[in-house]
Amino acid sequence: MQPDTLKLFISRLEDLGAKAYVCHSMQDLFQTIYNLVKNVEKEILIVGSETDYRKELIERLEGEGVSIRIVRADSTTPITDVELSIGFPELGIASTGTVIYTASSGIEEASIYFPETHISIISADRIVYDLDDVERSFNDFLRNGVSIYLVTGPSSTADIEGEIVKGVHGPRRFYVSVLDIH
Repeated sequence: MQPDTLKLFISRLEDLGAKAYVCHSMQDLFQTIYNLVKNVEKEILIVGSETDYRKELIERLEGEGVSIRIVRADSTTPITDVELSIGFPELGIASTGTVIYTASSGIEEASIYFPETHISIISADRIVYDLDDVERSFNDFLRNGVSIYLVTGPSSTADIEGEIVKGVHGPRRFYVSVLDIH
């Protein structure tokens, strides 16, 4: 990834109304996420790709008493009364400020879109410049029947009177933390 790609990604996210953080260590990432979730009283959903930093972050959050539920394709527990989810996307697109998730079940998708607040955590080396780079990365997923979900900022739409309404088709608040360890 070129250094300008990360700057562009952060800039696009902020243009869309998302709050973006760049974390330069696991401690920095943990502190950033903990500050966002420490007052959440309900269970927090975890969804997305499995990475070393995902495993470590979950262990540290649980160690601080944060209630976590990991959502997998075969999960059967309904997603109700959840205010926050944390996701680990496959890729980010710098030119649009988009994060991309894969899911093989509706419950995985709902874990991203249903809660009022969603936090995406992505490694800087998973951020590509544009959609052309994504196409090359996802051919195998599509051949295997896995769905791809693109999330570009907090949900917003206009009502019949043209007023912007937040949170109708997805999270009202959207945070992205980029782990940039060189």
